[in-house]
Amino acid sequence: MTTPQQPLPSPAQLADDLAKAMHILWDVVAQLEPDEIESAQVSDGWTPKAVVAHIAFWDDFQTRRMAAALTGESAQGGFARPATDNDTRALHDASRSWDEIAAEAQAARAYLVDFTRTLLPEALGRDYPEGERTLSLLGQIKHMARHVHEHRRAVEHYCGSPARWSRPALRALMEAQNTNLLDSIAGLSEVTMVATPVCGVWSIRDVLAHVLSWNEYCVHLLAQWPEPNPATIAEWLWQPGDTMDSMNARLMEARTQLTIIEIADGLATCHRKIMTAFDRFGDADLQSEGHAWGGPGVLSGFFYEIALHEAEHATQVWAYRAGE
Repeated sequence: MTTPQQPLPSPAQLADDLAKAMHILWDVVAQLEPDEIESAQVSDGWTPKAVVAHIAFWDDFQTRRMAAALTGESAQGGFARPATDNDTRALHDASRSWDEIAAEAQAARAYLVDFTRTLLPEALGRDYPEGERTLSLLGQIKHMARHVHEHRRAVEHYCGSPARWSRPALRALMEAQNTNLLDSIAGLSEVTMVATPVCGVWSIRDVLAHVLSWNEYCVHLLAQWPEPNPATIAEWLWQPGDTMDSMNARLMEARTQLTIIEIADGLATCHRKIMTAFDRFGDADLQSEGHAWGGPGVLSGFFYEIALHEAEHATQVWAYRAGE
């Protein structure tokens, strides 16, 4: 019996994946200070600036390569490889301005996204001759989305790493972001919090319940670091067919009966337990690896992500209060 083939993704789907990958990268880069973009060591001695320049170079190169394969231009002689290697280009990029590199990366990814979006669906189902080899547009486009994610994770790791945060500074960040979240709802009536959408269809109340659901998960993971008992985190385990949206909806549904006061009490309790766990861990523990909420991760980065998540949703409430 043959296994039925999965339908190919459409050019529009692939283009959206490419654009989303780059959007997530820019969100991570935005967490850095200007001097960190130029000097932080995030990947084999590369700075964030070098990483972004690297992505820009290969976006441009592979788009031109795929265009040549599509027209048949490279069918006989192939497509010439770059004259310099990645590390040589990284050394050169160190002397270039960040503004130049950022603009180049935005343009190169836009070029790749536009190329992909305008492909005919049938172009994805075949391999193209390229000298002595062949090129799959589908495989290359998928790789270009993964390429950004791979390098984004290196920058992301630095953002929450002990190399960036001293223990007191990381603790202060977590306290500040929790206070910021609670301050964002100070003085708001229950009617306002229940009726005011600030994140899609989610009201302020829903946003707080969402943060609570993931902070509860964090409490379980931290209490059992580095590896939790699956039975204790069953509610947060990925289900067949799940997406992040469907998981969040399921977690929200389980908390629909909670009142504003119960949600606020739950957030305060979770924060206290999270900070107690932070104080229990030693400096060496902060560099240990274990089961974080996005999969394997370093403990300091996990604490950083908790603070970042609270900051993200506090921003949505503050935007409403500012009339945005």
